[in-house]
Amino acid sequence: MKSKHTLAAVNWGDSAGIEKIAIDEALSAYKPNPRSPAFAVQKIFQIASNDDDEQVFLAREDFLVMFPLFEGADYEGQLSWDANGSCWSLSPGPTVPASRIQQDALRWYLNGWDMSRHTRDLEFAYPEDREFAPSGEGVDRLFNALLPLEDELTRRLFVDHQDGRVGYCDVYKSKKEDLYVAELGFFNDRRTHRLQRITQPFWELEGFTVPSMLKRYQVLSYRIHHIFALRGEME
Repeated sequence: MKSKHTLAAVNWGDSAGIEKIAIDEALSAYKPNPRSPAFAVQKIFQIASNDDDEQVFLAREDFLVMFPLFEGADYEGQLSWDANGSCWSLSPGPTVPASRIQQDALRWYLNGWDMSRHTRDLEFAYPEDREFAPSGEGVDRLFNALLPLEDELTRRLFVDHQDGRVGYCDVYKSKKEDLYVAELGFFNDRRTHRLQRITQPFWELEGFTVPSMLKRYQVLSYRIHHIFALRGEME
């Protein structure tokens, strides 16, 4: 039975404003990165749905309507903004009203950004950017990089014009906290798997290392794949 606040949300009828659609997209994001507004939206939904005192916001439609009315006090101590890391935290700290989070989610939605991943949002300053100074090129490369989730890898296919070989450069999450792996090889020669293999922070890999690894090749494509596409054993 639909709640009294139903938005015709299933088919997104005229009663659903674009702000609510953006929050709905955030709720549907898969394992959102802590820098995504979807991370905050999903945590607030979880807190509201588990309110033992008032079981009010269990219905998704209700939550979409009421979302901008939540204040920081509603989830104080359970969700905060970590200014040092420019990310959401589940520890006590400064809270952000849901109306501001909705603005961020709307901006991401209108720009077509992936709610699951870390998009380089110009509204925020990221601590790793300081590591790039004075290299503006490194920052530009990182802006265009795809951050793979734990069950994903990013793959660049490239060609070596000297011998016509087609190769790959994969980037995926390391088992070491906050580090990523980049490895390079050629499809027609299994012996070249991990011809180059480097583990570094993501900003360093995508800002400097990977472009350096590929500078003598022509990149053909750059896509997300499941981690099962990895050509060797993970570390």
